[in-house]
Amino acid sequence: MTEVYEDQVRLLLRVLPLVAEEASFALKGGTAINLFERDLPRLSVDIDLTYLPFEERDVALPNIEAALTRLKTRIEGMDGRIKVTPVPQKEGNNAKLHIQHVRAQIKIEVNTTLRGHVFPPRLMICSDGVQEQFETFVEMPVVSKAELYGGKLCAAFDRQHPRDLFDVYYLLNDEGLTREIMLGLIVAVLSGKRPINEVLFPTFQNQREAFENQFVGMSFAPFSYEDYEATRLRMVAAIKAALTERDKAFLLSFKRGKPDWDLIELPALRDMASVQWKLSNIIHLRDTNPEKHRALLTALSECLAAI
Repeated sequence: MTEVYEDQVRLLLRVLPLVAEEASFALKGGTAINLFERDLPRLSVDIDLTYLPFEERDVALPNIEAALTRLKTRIEGMDGRIKVTPVPQKEGNNAKLHIQHVRAQIKIEVNTTLRGHVFPPRLMICSDGVQEQFETFVEMPVVSKAELYGGKLCAAFDRQHPRDLFDVYYLLNDEGLTREIMLGLIVAVLSGKRPINEVLFPTFQNQREAFENQFVGMSFAPFSYEDYEATRLRMVAAIKAALTERDKAFLLSFKRGKPDWDLIELPALRDMASVQWKLSNIIHLRDTNPEKHRALLTALSECLAAI
């Protein structure tokens, strides 16, 4: 399985310089963490992108689709054996590309909801381990460390996938949860579809099958299923310890549909399209189904009070 993953990484590293030509994108997710932020503790085979401009949805979506169309042309022009297939999204816009070369397949995906950024992105060079193992050099804009790991933590809470918990394991073992990363997590939580309490206070899932089928053979550093389960507990405990009283008050004010922006040290947060989208949904629910809104607000309040 490792050989298959390595072929995918080689394809990914060929494609990334072409992605970097689109100035509106920055890399995030597992590839940013393991091939740029850290020195290749595991392989990663997806190109997950943030669209950086603060644009209205009706402007951003066509611009994203146009950028991916340009990418498709450049990638196929690089090697005629590479096939690039756009994947239409529910709203009809293309925000995802499947890329196939012989037996290697990767994807490029742009998050059309979580647009913009609260901290400046960084121009990064792939790690020494990547350069040595794959004999290549790649430079790529990457989202801030706060947003990179904030998004990773949110994904780890939500999906509980072994790859995400592996990345969290090394975060907790090394620098830990800095205040900036906690702020990045709050951004991610307020940008997602699921209720805040369901993300921050998850019901644990059995992921042994995913561990065996979608993780084993991908890591160079040791990480057992027992490590996975222990990391999940550590992650929840660390987040609970790191949430301040101001954070809790802000999350509750947001859930009420009346966010007190002064409680959070992120001036750009209110300009995030994804945050405004979630807020509008909360306000709509509050106005059209106050009973359900009260139940969700109570659930969040009780979870936060128990910390």
